[in-house]
Amino acid sequence: MGCMLRSDRMTFCDMYLQPEAAFEVIGHLGEMDCAQFVDMTPDVKPFQRNYVMELCRCAEMERKLLYMEGEMIKDNINVFEYNSLEPKPLPLNEIATLENILEKWENDVLEMSEHQTTLLKNYLELSEMNYVLNHVGPLMGESEITEESIFGRTAGGDTGFIGRLFVITGVVKRSRSFPFEMMMWRVSHGNIYYKRASQDAILQDPHTGQDIRKVAFLAICQGEQISARLEKVCSGFHVNLYHCPQTSNERMDMMLQLAVRIDDLERVMKKTKYYRCKALRTVSKQWDPWMVQIKKSKAIYHTMNMFTLDITRKCLIGQCWIPDMDLNRVEDVLARVSEKTESNVESFVLKSDDSDDPPTYHRTNKFTRGFQMLINAYGDSTYRELNPALYTIITFPFLFALMFGDFCHGFIIVAFAAWMISVEKQHMNNPSKNEIWAIFFGGRYIILLMGLFAMYTGFLYNEFFCKAVSLTKPYWINTYEREYIERYTYIELNPVLDTNPPYMFGVDPIWSLSKNKIMALNSLKMKMSIIIGIVHMMFGLCLSLFNHVYFKRHYAIILEFIPQILFLTSLFFWLVTMIFMKWYMYSGKHSGSTSAGCAPLILILFIDMVLLSTTKPVEDDCDAYMFQGQQQLQKILVLIAVICVPILLLGSPIYLNRIYKKKKAEALKKISQFRRYQRQDSDKYAESKIVKEIAKYSAPFGELMIHQAVHTIEFVLSTISHTASYLRLWALSLAHEQLSEMLWSMVFAKLGLRDTSRIGSIKIFAIFAVWAVFSFAILVVMEGLSAFLHTLRLHWVEFMSKFYSGSGYPFKPFSFKVILSRDTKDDKAEAMCKKKATTH
Repeated sequence: MGCMLRSDRMTFCDMYLQPEAAFEVIGHLGEMDCAQFVDMTPDVKPFQRNYVMELCRCAEMERKLLYMEGEMIKDNINVFEYNSLEPKPLPLNEIATLENILEKWENDVLEMSEHQTTLLKNYLELSEMNYVLNHVGPLMGESEITEESIFGRTAGGDTGFIGRLFVITGVVKRSRSFPFEMMMWRVSHGNIYYKRASQDAILQDPHTGQDIRKVAFLAICQGEQISARLEKVCSGFHVNLYHCPQTSNERMDMMLQLAVRIDDLERVMKKTKYYRCKALRTVSKQWDPWMVQIKKSKAIYHTMNMFTLDITRKCLIGQCWIPDMDLNRVEDVLARVSEKTESNVESFVLKSDDSDDPPTYHRTNKFTRGFQMLINAYGDSTYRELNPALYTIITFPFLFALMFGDFCHGFIIVAFAAWMISVEKQHMNNPSKNEIWAIFFGGRYIILLMGLFAMYTGFLYNEFFCKAVSLTKPYWINTYEREYIERYTYIELNPVLDTNPPYMFGVDPIWSLSKNKIMALNSLKMKMSIIIGIVHMMFGLCLSLFNHVYFKRHYAIILEFIPQILFLTSLFFWLVTMIFMKWYMYSGKHSGSTSAGCAPLILILFIDMVLLSTTKPVEDDCDAYMFQGQQQLQKILVLIAVICVPILLLGSPIYLNRIYKKKKAEALKKISQFRRYQRQDSDKYAESKIVKEIAKYSAPFGELMIHQAVHTIEFVLSTISHTASYLRLWALSLAHEQLSEMLWSMVFAKLGLRDTSRIGSIKIFAIFAVWAVFSFAILVVMEGLSAFLHTLRLHWVEFMSKFYSGSGYPFKPFSFKVILSRDTKDDKAEAMCKKKATTH
């Protein structure tokens, strides 16, 4: 693994490949994951490139395999997955063989599928007709469809019958049956006899294979004109119409014939499906290796299309970014393949100059990959910029643990992470498609460290499921008699009296029994949050110094780093210093001006310092300040902070404006000489490089001033807002502790432990289960996710903004592993091949 401090050094190379060795060379580079190719001909249309025919042949074979995969999914046939990258890409002389095999299988499957679809369509029609006869026939009973059977006779003997009767029977989708009925009534103006079957039929769509619910209907109307209208309505609603015999005997004969035909058709369909499934199962055994070979070959030809073909030299010329550590490996591959193919001229790479910024590449392993992904989610590092992931390995789980400080909850997280690590080989070989599980599994080592640090801070907080443990003698000693203790509910322990040595394993367990526990822990954790936050921000600011030195921005050290560190130190680091001074100078065992009651309020001191006002003492017999001359020292610190602001605001723009003018004049002089003496086309690259240099140094002073003003205002205001933002360490720690204590006292203790009857011994098991579920769901999962997100924000905003720009772009090498892991379809290749086909 490379160093995580900065990204790998990258080299821009010109690669010269012989056409007969190009396919194999790029195939080896795809296995090595160490070369990012650059398109040499971005202006050339995709269908006009050199290897478009081979690419389209691979795309067509991929389409055939995807079609057969869809057919396998319809019949619930599993594809045999070999979970391996072993299948080699197909050279040009082997593509024809696989094309013939896939074409044969596709034709067979397509023919059987069409035949099956035809059989299903016939089966659907016969089933619908049988359904109509079975459910519409009883509506008519034994009678024939005549004037007397439908309308009956009037009392006077006149039927009022004009014209012929027309019978319409069929099936309509259940979801459209009510609108269909309403439309039939409206079109016929109510002159219709309409009935629906009492039961629906669930049938299978022959094209999609999905179930559809339909209902049979009977409609009788009078007159050809109304009949024609109703048939148009049926056509509009896509209703299947079937002829229904008029007599009962004819209907019974037709039902018997349909039963025989349906039975014969089911036998034919069963046999057809058997042969179809047999063919698809044969394809499924080779589907995965074929798809791997085709995808690899397609990716190779796509990469070869990024090269230019030099006809005079008879070679392919391409450009790529290669990490310096992998350059020797690439040269070895080129030499080995050239020797294997017995090429007259060897393939080789040459280092080249490029004015563009190189891509950023951080080498990671299974432990560091998760931390690097956290940083990349914010932005990719600028080339050779300090990588925050290296420091995040420690700072991220530590800040998380400060908000999630419970030994037992941390142990649950460690157990979960340890289980994921124990089965990592199995899941790394079989990546899951479940996105949530993939996120947890990818961050298993982050979760492990978060759990370990949470156990450590929980030990310091003395929190074990919100209960404290006593490993040594507490600091406090009971000096009261037994009668006094029995008389009062609370007793006061005075530090002036006898005490033991301080409790050496974190928070004293006696505080868990005290009435003012929250006040004491609030004061401790709030000050701790401020101290850790300011130290964390100063550490990030110090890292910017190493970036300035590495990129030789020496002016930024004087005009940016020193004023920033002085501003932060003179104000907020002085606040940290006063906190430590208060802890060490004032004590409950002291008397006089150094007693606990005379300790000045740090917040009041800091506010008065910024406002340049005099602080008043807490009591009349106390000192307002901690030492002599503190007020004068604070005024000097405020003056230093005020002086730093105009230096930050004006220093860099004025300096850069002078430097840019000088360098722009030199570049203009260079371009004028270049254009005077150089006329060859090969010098266009050098000319464009000088033009880019002129554009770089053409930034006006106003733009530099606005840019620096934004950064200065952001820095000055962020020192206050970011310091306050670190108070979330205190707030979430307090919330986690109080929620844990509430669940214990309100659920487990109140409902389970206080019941001393015989039923209580049984009830405690159920109460424990409820308490365990609530503890895991709320305190471990929800609180853990909340603490994780807050920790992520503290790193992205408060820490990384001090030194990290994140304006780079990632190194994306040509990699078979990445290509095969994508489930997306290459629509661009499909469109290109279609366009190529139309041009011919």
